[in-house]
Order: sequence, then structure tokens, then C-alpha cells
Amino acid sequence: MECQDWTPVTFRRRTASNNNQPRDNKKDEKIKIVKLENSDKLIPKRRVNPESLQILIRKRIDLALSQVKADTKCSFSRNTFRDIESNRLIPSEEHRRRIQQHFGIQLKINTIDG
Repeated sequence: MECQDWTPVTFRRRTASNNNQPRDNKKDEKIKIVKLENSDKLIPKRRVNPESLQILIRKRIDLALSQVKADTKCSFSRNTFRDIESNRLIPSEEHRRRIQQHFGIQLKINTIDG
């Protein structure tokens, strides 16, 4: 142990600069009120048409492609087909164009009020 040269190392925690500022409760309340007023407006939801989605799934299975292989074939990021087929993701114009190009299926998007 005598032949080792040890240098002390100290760690310092940094504090976030915004935590030191006092909160303005009136400002927070105003923001909450504005958000509540804006939430009353109905925003139409978009979904992939279930019929075109089933056609896409059948076509993918007929071609013996898994969702991962279909992502690779269309040059999508990982799990894109999984998210589209489970209605977690609304396909963009680029997604729809590539699906049309590789699978020959045009995905239709429905707008649902509510």
C-alpha cells in the first residue's frame, strides 16, 4: 500500500437553478384555468380504418413477414408495424406511401368526433 499514490476525489452535486426560485401560486392557477378552458373544446380523433388495417395484416401474413421484417422492408423504425396494427400510431403520409409501395395497400384514416 505504501507504493500506491492515492489522490482524493470529491463529488459535488449540482442543484437545479429553477428549484431555488419561489413559486408563484397565482401564475400556476392561471395556467391551470387556461388549460381547463382549452380542454373543453372537442378535438376529433384519427384512427386507421379497421377494414384497411385488417387487409394490411392479412397481406403481411400472406407474405410470411413478421412485424419486424415488415418494418425492415419498409425502412421503418423498430415496432412501427406493431404500433400501427394496434392503433397506437397514426401512420404519416410517408408511412402510408411506403406501405402502398411495398404491400399495395392504401391505408385510410377515419376521423372520429369525441
